[in-house]
Amino acid sequence: MVTESLRVHEQIREHFSMNFIKRGPRGVVVAGLLMVLFSGCDNFFDVENPASLLDDDLNRPELLATLSHTPEANISGDVSSLSQRSALLADEMLHPSTQLENVDAMQGNRLAASSAVEGHWRGLAQSRWLSDEVASKLASAGGDPVGLAKAYFFGGLARILMADHYNVIVYDESDMPRSPISVINDAISQFEKAASSASGSDANLQAAALGMTARGYRSLYFEEKHLKNNTDLSFMNQAETAARNALSTSGNYNQALQFGAPGGSNSNAFLGGPNGGVNRFDGSVYLFLPDPVTGNWDPRIPHSVGNVAEATEDMGSEFGLTAVNLKYPEANSEFPMSRAAEAMLIIAEARLLAGDLTGAVDYINQVRAAARTRVAATGYAGGASRGWPPSATTISDLQDFASTDSDAIYAQLKHERQAEFWLELHRWQDMRYYEIVPARWLAPNVAAGMHLRWPPAPEEIAQNENLTIAMTRSVYLGN
Repeated sequence: MVTESLRVHEQIREHFSMNFIKRGPRGVVVAGLLMVLFSGCDNFFDVENPASLLDDDLNRPELLATLSHTPEANISGDVSSLSQRSALLADEMLHPSTQLENVDAMQGNRLAASSAVEGHWRGLAQSRWLSDEVASKLASAGGDPVGLAKAYFFGGLARILMADHYNVIVYDESDMPRSPISVINDAISQFEKAASSASGSDANLQAAALGMTARGYRSLYFEEKHLKNNTDLSFMNQAETAARNALSTSGNYNQALQFGAPGGSNSNAFLGGPNGGVNRFDGSVYLFLPDPVTGNWDPRIPHSVGNVAEATEDMGSEFGLTAVNLKYPEANSEFPMSRAAEAMLIIAEARLLAGDLTGAVDYINQVRAAARTRVAATGYAGGASRGWPPSATTISDLQDFASTDSDAIYAQLKHERQAEFWLELHRWQDMRYYEIVPARWLAPNVAAGMHLRWPPAPEEIAQNENLTIAMTRSVYLGN
């Protein structure tokens, strides 16, 4: 470990004690606030937790720099694991597992509590709290607009993910229950502050925050439509405005989570192999997604198959063709959080809903053009490098799409979102918004509808007198 890091290590040991520990939601101590700085220190976890900093300490540049990285380090592992949970619940992934939690998710059960669901709640609740704490401290200290923007950004991300997956959200033990719609509005506010703080300092982050603002407004349109029967296109208009602002700030922005020791790893990298994987089942398409333009396999869901003989068989005849994910080949592979393709597709959807079919097609083709360049540049330009079974199957070259039929355009737009954002924590939300029910869901879960979310963690209900078990059994519709 370098001398400077050891010096800072000792300063922290001197300045912080358990007297200054501040606890997040449910009394969980936020551990490892400075894990990014101390990567490689064997005795790092002996350090007293510095989750609450003194004002004088905020003037120390080495602590400020570290503080600005903590929201991202804190949320990264939760995002990658939640990506898998959502993929199981939606139609992105079938895991050959007998674990009850995985089976529940694949069958569409959203009422049963499980350790995974409860763990995601705790992780996201902690991430929201920590991001807010860091934002407050950095705002008071001043001088780090990018760090402040990241704190707002990841605080907004934690909020919008909780709204996507939980029917009732509270921020602390005394907080009144918040609806998903209320929390999405709160997330938009965080993203707007992130964009403002990053302005003039980090165009990529500013654009990404504007892109997430667009995502928030798009979410409001669909949530209001399904939960309140309120079709208000003004939300899509606001989404389109924010998306256009994002693209004008940076036409190819991409804000991604960074992984690395001793923080969380990208668990999506471990999909595949004999003990797990992503499979084709009962004619449903998971990895082998045909492009409606050509009918050939879309190259935006890259994978490989170990058993070549099995791969050349009739794809529909096997229970599970286990394939290894190549989108996230390493444990430290970046996880996209907000990128230009989403802004383009939000604009396309807004144009379609406004009756501008030409505009919708144009933005769909902008996404396809960008994807053509991307998949070619990252090793999937052709041949065996794409890893696509069976060998006789042609890979789509993502030709331009053309149509003047609104239904066909919407179908293509839905395909673009499915292919473009595979395992990027978008599909479960889109399944609800488009009311697409996976074929493998059991009848009771189908009957419960697509808009039933998970309840909060049991200890959350037990410790907050404003929550009741009955309330968590249905979607909370308040403002």
